[in-house]
Amino acid sequence: MNQDLEKLIEELIKEGQVPPELLQQIQEAMNDPSKLDEVLSVLKGLGADQMGSGPPLDIAAYYREGKKPYALRWKLGAPLPMPFEQLDRKTQFFVLFQEWTRREMEGMMALQSGRVDDAGEIFRECLKRAQQIDVGELVARTYDDLAKIADRLGDRTAGRDYSRKAAEARAA
Repeated sequence: MNQDLEKLIEELIKEGQVPPELLQQIQEAMNDPSKLDEVLSVLKGLGADQMGSGPPLDIAAYYREGKKPYALRWKLGAPLPMPFEQLDRKTQFFVLFQEWTRREMEGMMALQSGRVDDAGEIFRECLKRAQQIDVGELVARTYDDLAKIADRLGDRTAGRDYSRKAAEARAA
């Protein structure tokens, strides 16, 4: 599958559009860690692993202890071995952080495919997800993503506003 996958990713890089076959493989990979590792490996090898708004983050560096567990507000992309509510708080945080990452990647794929409205909806959801787990860098990256949409739509005022909000989130 690697050569076919490489060809699809090269098409993505060259054309700026996500081929339907690649989208299908990525969606399948989100539910199968072994396939996801292969997709990410090929993306990294081709230099296309930075589709999101920044370099990969160390999830553990953003976790803060607390007493209140997190709530599961959105459907998970892959099933868990036990109910979300039975996970300890730190594991819940890791799951929610990873779900933000998955959704941001889906938003970037939608944007690259020209589905700007879908991307905007996904990024607005990502903003709520980032705010739920209170990670300023994820909030900032989401504002960066929303600025990309504003730029694509030619709305310079909104783009500047989102960029300002991203800078504020990073400074907080």
